[in-house]
Amino acid sequence: MTGANIKKILVIDDEVYIRDSVIGFLEDFGFEVISAENGRTGLEIFDTHHPDLVLCDLRMPEMDGLEVLTGVRERNSKIPIIIVSGAGNIADTVEALRLGAWDYIIKPIQDMNVLYHAVNKALERAELIREKHQYEKDLEAANGQLRMSLETLERARDQLVQSEKMAALGELVAGVAHEINTPVGVGVTAASFLDAKTSEVKKIYEAGELKRSELESYLQTVEEVSNSILINMERAAELISSFKQVAVDQSSESRRQFNLKEYIHEILLSLRPRYKKTQHAINVACEPDIELNSFPGAFSQILSNLIMNSLIHGFQGIEKGIISIHISRQEGDILFVYRDNGRGMGPEEREKVFDPFYTTMRGKGGTGLGMSIVFNLVTQTLKGGIECESEPGRGVAFIMKFPEQRENG
Repeated sequence: MTGANIKKILVIDDEVYIRDSVIGFLEDFGFEVISAENGRTGLEIFDTHHPDLVLCDLRMPEMDGLEVLTGVRERNSKIPIIIVSGAGNIADTVEALRLGAWDYIIKPIQDMNVLYHAVNKALERAELIREKHQYEKDLEAANGQLRMSLETLERARDQLVQSEKMAALGELVAGVAHEINTPVGVGVTAASFLDAKTSEVKKIYEAGELKRSELESYLQTVEEVSNSILINMERAAELISSFKQVAVDQSSESRRQFNLKEYIHEILLSLRPRYKKTQHAINVACEPDIELNSFPGAFSQILSNLIMNSLIHGFQGIEKGIISIHISRQEGDILFVYRDNGRGMGPEEREKVFDPFYTTMRGKGGTGLGMSIVFNLVTQTLKGGIECESEPGRGVAFIMKFPEQRENG
């Protein structure tokens, strides 16, 4: 043993011959040995020298071995104690073991190797216990750091998801605003034209020169222009109404009653600016009487992310893509099947499709959160399940199933 590895042993025995022979034997094996001739002195030395192991006789003056054992246990329960007992003290030895002694040796010691092995065994066991406690402390500290890291990651994830939702909402706003510009612009132009024609007719009328043919022409113009204004304003109103409801639902997590087919129509209307200049088509087959008391914002985000996934990834290099949405009841559940006839996915892409931050468009604006958000909304918000089926060149299908009715709360 060297330096810091030297173990310190306290020998407590009132018989000088036995005490000295044990001390000499242990010192020959490199142990540092301190001794006491009775239990009271032994405890005092224990308090000042902090030994790694205690060898203690049972029958001693002033304080016996059982009292020493109790005192050591109160001070440090991890220190190994080996009882050195006479052959006639077996009952006391059993009591010592019950009180926490680690081992016992019958004296007189006929073979000192028995003492050596008992001491080594006790010290090894004490070291294993110390390492176990240290491992548990390190593990607890690591778990604490892991919990903190997990909480940080969850906060970061929530912030990223919220940013993704707001980015999608921003794109929705921009698209709908652009879409609304057309009917509003037509309406404003028509109204300006009607105002100018009215001013002309008014001047002719005030001059008393208005002819019947001119009045009839004016009335026909009013009818045509008014009809154009009405059609375009209704179109703008429909867009605004759909956008308003979808935007409110996307930015909140509240539950409400809604008709699923009608709401799907509103979602597609708000998304129309994203695909109207393409040749892609979206076909919807939904039972008309599905009334849900659920989270419309979840449906809006799910459908928006699926459609954008098809437009950006699935239809890459495809001019005329087809998206099919089929929604039906199935034994108390809603079966929601989304398909496209795009380029499809290989096994590796399909396996990772719901992983956060997985994207094939890294560096091209893809965050990799869209399908992860879909998975979480289906499984957590709607309490359902989702599966992906796809092969290269054969499109993709997302099969979702969730309860038709859910209790409030």
